[in-house]
Amino acid sequence: MIYLPILFLTLAVAPAVADQIELNNSIRPAEIDRYGCTIRQRPDHLTFRSFRDAWRSVAAVDLYSLRRHQIALDAGSCDCETLWPDWSIIEDEFDELGFAEPTATDSLHIAWSAEEYFPVISDLRDRLRIQCQEAE
Repeated sequence: MIYLPILFLTLAVAPAVADQIELNNSIRPAEIDRYGCTIRQRPDHLTFRSFRDAWRSVAAVDLYSLRRHQIALDAGSCDCETLWPDWSIIEDEFDELGFAEPTATDSLHIAWSAEEYFPVISDLRDRLRIQCQEAE
């Protein structure tokens, strides 16, 4: 019988403390991609550590991936600065898409990625791989 009050208390308190839980990313050495370029780490202002905002970090990575592939293909270049541009290339669009809005939810990212990201990213990756292998 003691379990029922504990269960009730846990379920009542869990939503209130969900915003206080922070995900911890340990510091890792720089990663290198298949072309020998250092992969730029996501800046702190685009890294969301709370459990409820973790989707925003994924949205930032998806948007950055999409834009960096498009930029490299448009430039026809495989140099490291083109393959891994500064994260500032997505900041305005991240805000415009509403990903930074405090009231936004992961459903916003899910809808955007289903419409804008997933239909094209595989093709962009394949095209960039071909472009950069030919440049070698």
